[in-house]
Amino acid sequence: MSHEPEIIGPLTFVENADYPYPFAVAKPPRFWMEETSGVLGTAIEVFMRSEDLSAAQLDLIKIYLQQYLERAVITDDADRRRLLGRLPKLRGVRDMERFAEDLSEVGVEPF
Repeated sequence: MSHEPEIIGPLTFVENADYPYPFAVAKPPRFWMEETSGVLGTAIEVFMRSEDLSAAQLDLIKIYLQQYLERAVITDDADRRRLLGRLPKLRGVRDMERFAEDLSEVGVEPF
């Protein structure tokens, strides 16, 4: 296990043995709980309460979801490119909730 930080945009992630990715992949997705500043965690908590996200919080979650979706194992019938293309169009918590449901249908559970 590497404890070297990984910087993705404004977010810094450090691998945590409590949150292992369950599939063997070359570069596993980072979980939001591994982000060290706490800003992503705060944004995720606001999202989980279905409260309005600030523009900055929405952007942080999009960055998180992009790296997660780029790296995650998904079902063979999923269109990763189409899903990634939807990220910039997410405008609020309702859009994010629908997107999370769609991700779940292809085996991606980022939250």
